[in-house]
Amino acid sequence: MQNGNVNGEEDEEYQVFVSLHGPALKAARIPPLYWKSLHLKLANEVKYTTVTAVFDAGEVFGIMQVEEEDEDEDNERRANPGAEVAHKVIVTKESGLQATDPTSVFLVDHTWTYRVESAWQQLLEIPGLLIRMASLMGLPFHGEAPDPDIVDLVLDNMWKYNQTYQLSQGSAEEKVPVWYIMDEFGSRVQHSSQPTCCMAPLFYSPQQIAYSVLWPLQDLENGGMQMQTQKQVQNQTKGTK
Repeated sequence: MQNGNVNGEEDEEYQVFVSLHGPALKAARIPPLYWKSLHLKLANEVKYTTVTAVFDAGEVFGIMQVEEEDEDEDNERRANPGAEVAHKVIVTKESGLQATDPTSVFLVDHTWTYRVESAWQQLLEIPGLLIRMASLMGLPFHGEAPDPDIVDLVLDNMWKYNQTYQLSQGSAEEKVPVWYIMDEFGSRVQHSSQPTCCMAPLFYSPQQIAYSVLWPLQDLENGGMQMQTQKQVQNQTKGTK
C-alpha cells in the first residue's frame, strides 16, 4: 500500500512537471520518451543535497583529446610548428547508447551564466571564474590574481563556447537574452551539420535555473562516432506554479 502511495506521488509530481515545462520541452524538441527520466533527474536535484545520479553523463561518455595539425593554403606547416589540441566526446559505455532507451537523456550544467553588460565585471570579481574559463578554453593563465589581459583573452575566445536562451514570459528585464557557457563536458560536444545528438537549454522553474539537456538522435556504439550537435538558440517559457 505504501508503495502505491509513493508511485501515486511520483505520478502527480510528474504531471506537475509536464504542466509547468511542457511548452518548453516541446519548443526544445525533446522527445516525450525522455520526459519522465528527465523529470526524475531534475527532481532528485531538488530533493537531495548530495547528488550522484543527476549529472551522470560521465557514466556513458568520455572526452578524448586529439591533436590536429594546421596547414596553410600551400599545404605547408605554419611557421609556428606543433599540433592544436582538440577534444571530442565519445561513448565509453560498453553496451553503447540506445536512442530508444527512455533513460538516454542527460543533464549538462552551466558553468557561467551572464548578461553581456556584466561579463567583464564577473570575470574579475567572482572567485575562480576567470581561472576556470581560461582552463576550459585552453588559454594560458598564471597566478591567482585576476589579470585584465586574461579577461580580454577570455572575452575574445568565448564566442566559440557561448550559448543563449531567452525567456518568453516575465518582465522586460527577464526577457533580455541570457548567455551561458556549459561545463567542461558540454563545451566539448562539437557542432556539426550532421549531428548525432541534440542539446537544448531548459529553464527549470523550481530552482529558477537553466540546464542543458542532451539526448541521442541515433544508436551509438562504444568508442564509435563522436557526439556532435547542432547549435541551438531557444526561447524558454518561464513556468509558474
